[in-house]
Amino acid sequence: MHEYTSIYGYIKIDRDYEKSANFIRDIGKDESYPFINTNMFSLGDSEIPYYYENHIFGFAATYKYFGLDLDDWNRFILKIENILRNIDFENAQFHVESSIGDYTLYWESLKKNFYSEEKENDKFVQLTKTDEWYFGFGKRSVFIGDLDDTHIFQEFEDLRNLSGFNFKYPVPKI
Repeated sequence: MHEYTSIYGYIKIDRDYEKSANFIRDIGKDESYPFINTNMFSLGDSEIPYYYENHIFGFAATYKYFGLDLDDWNRFILKIENILRNIDFENAQFHVESSIGDYTLYWESLKKNFYSEEKENDKFVQLTKTDEWYFGFGKRSVFIGDLDDTHIFQEFEDLRNLSGFNFKYPVPKI
Protein backbone atom coordinates (compact mmCIF):
# COMPACT_ATOMS: atom_id res chain seq x y z
CA MET A 1 0.00 0.00 0.00
CA HIS A 2 1.29 3.43 -0.91
CA GLU A 3 1.90 5.80 1.95
CA TYR A 4 1.05 9.01 0.16
CA THR A 5 -1.91 10.69 -1.47
CA SER A 6 -1.73 13.41 -4.10
CA ILE A 7 -4.41 16.09 -4.14
CA TYR A 8 -4.48 18.67 -6.90
CA GLY A 9 -7.13 20.90 -8.39
CA TYR A 10 -8.39 24.37 -9.07
CA ILE A 11 -10.69 27.09 -7.86
CA LYS A 12 -12.24 29.14 -10.65
CA ILE A 13 -12.57 32.72 -9.42
CA ASP A 14 -15.61 34.69 -10.55
CA ARG A 15 -14.65 38.37 -10.48
CA ASP A 16 -13.03 39.55 -7.26
CA TYR A 17 -9.44 38.40 -7.71
CA GLU A 18 -7.93 40.71 -5.05
CA LYS A 19 -10.33 39.69 -2.27
CA SER A 20 -9.88 36.03 -3.15
CA ALA A 21 -6.09 36.18 -3.50
CA ASN A 22 -5.75 38.12 -0.25
CA PHE A 23 -7.75 35.49 1.62
CA ILE A 24 -5.51 32.72 0.27
CA ARG A 25 -2.37 34.72 1.17
CA ASP A 26 -3.67 35.18 4.72
CA ILE A 27 -4.07 31.43 5.30
CA GLY A 28 -0.37 31.16 6.11
CA LYS A 29 0.82 27.87 7.64
CA ASP A 30 -1.81 25.39 8.76
CA GLU A 31 -0.85 23.46 11.90
CA SER A 32 -3.52 20.74 11.76
CA TYR A 33 -3.70 17.75 9.43
CA PRO A 34 -4.57 17.66 6.59
CA PHE A 35 -2.56 20.84 6.12
CA ILE A 36 -3.74 23.52 3.70
CA ASN A 37 -1.11 26.25 3.46
CA THR A 38 -0.93 29.38 1.34
CA ASN A 39 2.05 27.94 -0.53
CA MET A 40 -0.01 24.99 -1.77
CA PHE A 41 -1.90 27.45 -4.00
CA SER A 42 -0.87 29.09 -7.24
CA LEU A 43 -2.70 32.39 -7.63
CA GLY A 44 -1.89 32.98 -11.28
CA ASP A 45 -1.51 36.44 -12.72
CA SER A 46 -4.01 39.26 -12.31
CA GLU A 47 -2.77 41.30 -15.27
CA ILE A 48 -4.39 41.14 -18.69
CA PRO A 49 -3.43 39.46 -21.10
CA TYR A 50 -2.04 36.77 -18.76
CA TYR A 51 -5.48 35.45 -17.95
CA TYR A 52 -8.71 35.44 -19.91
CA GLU A 53 -12.10 36.12 -18.30
CA ASN A 54 -11.70 34.09 -15.09
CA HIS A 55 -8.72 33.59 -12.83
CA ILE A 56 -7.88 30.02 -11.89
CA PHE A 57 -6.20 29.30 -8.56
CA GLY A 58 -4.28 26.03 -8.65
CA PHE A 59 -3.76 23.71 -5.68
CA ALA A 60 -1.33 20.83 -5.18
CA ALA A 61 -0.29 18.83 -2.13
CA THR A 62 0.84 15.39 -1.05
CA TYR A 63 -0.14 13.85 2.26
CA LYS A 64 1.14 10.84 4.15
CA TYR A 65 -1.61 8.26 4.74
CA PHE A 66 -4.41 10.68 3.82
CA GLY A 67 -7.86 9.20 3.46
CA LEU A 68 -7.49 6.05 5.50
CA ASP A 69 -9.78 7.57 8.11
CA LEU A 70 -13.10 9.32 7.47
CA ASP A 71 -11.90 12.17 9.70
CA ASP A 72 -9.24 13.05 7.06
CA TRP A 73 -11.90 13.49 4.37
CA ASN A 74 -14.19 15.49 6.64
CA ARG A 75 -11.44 17.84 7.78
CA PHE A 76 -10.15 18.41 4.24
CA ILE A 77 -13.66 19.17 2.93
CA LEU A 78 -14.41 21.52 5.84
CA LYS A 79 -11.13 23.40 5.28
CA ILE A 80 -11.79 23.80 1.56
CA GLU A 81 -15.35 24.93 2.25
CA ASN A 82 -14.08 27.54 4.70
CA ILE A 83 -11.90 28.91 1.90
CA LEU A 84 -14.76 28.83 -0.62
CA ARG A 85 -17.11 30.71 1.66
CA ASN A 86 -14.52 33.51 1.97
CA ILE A 87 -13.62 34.00 -1.69
CA ASP A 88 -15.49 34.89 -4.89
CA PHE A 89 -15.51 31.46 -6.56
CA GLU A 90 -17.50 30.06 -9.44
CA ASN A 91 -16.56 26.39 -9.09
CA ALA A 92 -13.80 24.25 -7.60
CA GLN A 93 -12.54 20.76 -8.28
CA PHE A 94 -10.01 18.70 -6.31
CA HIS A 95 -8.66 15.32 -7.47
CA VAL A 96 -7.60 12.85 -4.79
CA GLU A 97 -5.32 10.05 -5.96
CA SER A 98 -4.64 7.50 -3.25
CA SER A 99 -4.07 3.84 -2.50
CA ILE A 100 -7.76 3.46 -1.60
CA GLY A 101 -8.97 4.93 -4.90
CA ASP A 102 -9.22 8.05 -6.99
CA TYR A 103 -11.89 10.62 -6.19
CA THR A 104 -12.85 14.07 -7.42
CA LEU A 105 -14.58 16.58 -5.13
CA TYR A 106 -16.56 19.35 -6.86
CA TRP A 107 -18.25 22.54 -5.66
CA GLU A 108 -20.38 24.95 -7.72
CA SER A 109 -21.43 28.37 -6.43
CA LEU A 110 -25.18 28.93 -6.09
CA LYS A 111 -24.62 32.45 -7.43
CA LYS A 112 -23.95 31.06 -10.90
CA ASN A 113 -27.33 29.33 -11.27
CA PHE A 114 -26.01 26.86 -13.84
CA TYR A 115 -28.43 24.25 -12.53
CA SER A 116 -32.18 24.26 -12.50
CA GLU A 117 -34.21 22.34 -9.94
CA GLU A 118 -34.98 19.69 -12.58
CA LYS A 119 -31.29 19.11 -13.23
CA GLU A 120 -30.41 18.48 -9.59
CA ASN A 121 -31.38 14.80 -9.89
CA ASP A 122 -29.95 14.33 -13.40
CA LYS A 123 -27.48 11.42 -13.50
CA PHE A 124 -25.00 13.63 -15.36
CA VAL A 125 -25.00 16.24 -12.61
CA GLN A 126 -25.48 14.33 -9.32
CA LEU A 127 -24.88 17.27 -7.02
CA THR A 128 -26.17 17.93 -3.51
CA LYS A 129 -27.58 21.41 -2.99
CA THR A 130 -26.79 23.22 0.26
CA ASP A 131 -27.56 26.80 1.33
CA GLU A 132 -24.15 27.85 -0.05
CA TRP A 133 -23.35 25.69 -3.09
CA TYR A 134 -23.77 22.44 -4.94
CA PHE A 135 -21.38 19.62 -3.99
CA GLY A 136 -20.64 16.34 -5.72
CA PHE A 137 -18.14 13.75 -6.80
CA GLY A 138 -16.78 13.02 -10.26
CA LYS A 139 -14.60 14.71 -12.87
CA ARG A 140 -16.50 17.69 -14.26
CA SER A 141 -16.17 20.37 -16.85
CA VAL A 142 -14.70 23.63 -15.59
CA PHE A 143 -17.31 25.47 -17.68
CA ILE A 144 -20.58 23.61 -17.09
CA GLY A 145 -20.10 21.20 -14.22
CA ASP A 146 -21.70 18.16 -15.89
CA LEU A 147 -19.99 14.86 -15.25
CA ASP A 148 -17.68 13.66 -17.98
CA ASP A 149 -19.81 10.79 -19.32
CA THR A 150 -16.72 8.61 -19.78
CA HIS A 151 -16.16 8.85 -16.01
CA ILE A 152 -19.60 8.09 -14.62
CA PHE A 153 -18.49 6.07 -11.64
CA GLN A 154 -19.85 5.86 -8.16
CA GLU A 155 -17.20 7.79 -6.22
CA PHE A 156 -19.65 8.82 -3.53
CA GLU A 157 -20.89 5.25 -3.02
CA ASP A 158 -17.33 3.91 -3.14
CA LEU A 159 -16.21 6.35 -0.44
CA ARG A 160 -19.32 5.79 1.64
CA ASN A 161 -18.87 2.04 1.56
CA LEU A 162 -15.15 1.89 2.40
CA SER A 163 -14.63 -0.17 5.52
CA GLY A 164 -16.92 1.58 7.94
CA PHE A 165 -16.53 5.11 6.52
CA ASN A 166 -20.22 5.84 6.01
CA PHE A 167 -19.33 9.21 4.41
CA LYS A 168 -22.16 11.75 4.58
CA TYR A 169 -22.57 15.17 3.06
CA PRO A 170 -22.82 17.87 4.28
CA VAL A 171 -19.89 17.02 6.46
CA PRO A 172 -20.64 17.37 10.18
CA LYS A 173 -18.72 20.13 11.94
CA ILE A 174 -15.76 18.80 13.85
